[in-house]
Amino acid sequence: MPIELISLAGRAENGKSRPFFCEADDGHFYFVKRDNVSRDELVLDYLMSRLAEECGLPVAPVRLVNIPKALADHAIPGDGEAFQAGVAFGSQRISFADEIRSAHLRSIDEETKIRCLCFDWWVRNPDRRLDMAGGDPNVLWDPVLQNIFLIDHDACLAADFDPVAFKREHVFRDVRPFIEKPFFKKWRTRFESAIYNLDGIWAEMPAEWLKGPGRKSLISFSQKDVAARLIKPKLAPDGILSA
Repeated sequence: MPIELISLAGRAENGKSRPFFCEADDGHFYFVKRDNVSRDELVLDYLMSRLAEECGLPVAPVRLVNIPKALADHAIPGDGEAFQAGVAFGSQRISFADEIRSAHLRSIDEETKIRCLCFDWWVRNPDRRLDMAGGDPNVLWDPVLQNIFLIDHDACLAADFDPVAFKREHVFRDVRPFIEKPFFKKWRTRFESAIYNLDGIWAEMPAEWLKGPGRKSLISFSQKDVAARLIKPKLAPDGILSA
């Protein structure tokens, strides 16, 4: 069952969608998306975040949250269309965490960076960029746990994914030369096993995300489309190993 939201604290200043910041009845705060993003982005964010969880990656906990009508009726003026009642995507706030910076990279263990890099390559996620001038890493750094948390997967399976730019700009690009074939083979098995859980992940999503009046599809792809793109990706999985 979705977690019930009980208060709306505002909107994030950063991020393309500027998610809503809400408190839930489980005692946690969540960054919430629903009508402030397209249905394609909403579904992909949930699917890929959950798939990353299935792969054992350090994802900020993902939950389905319910926006009650009483709370939606008190939305911030001007945000009513973007904050409507219904089931939404919630990414749990990580206390004390902030966006990762270049200075944090040396504190992250190599295997974690490699696994995240390979995952993003496989799902064609272009939104994990960081360089000296900044970027959009979509990685949080927890200074207390000395750990990272991945967020925002709504750009995955990008049709215009640029493999050259990915290898040049990804936040964890520094570990790419150290990916060994035995490790990659092990990771590939883990990822392909996770894909078989896609049916269950898809079933977790509420019907209101997928179908509108007259059962008209609200998204431009099907579950089979997503599975096919992951099982037989346009780019060879081991392409991440090449120069």
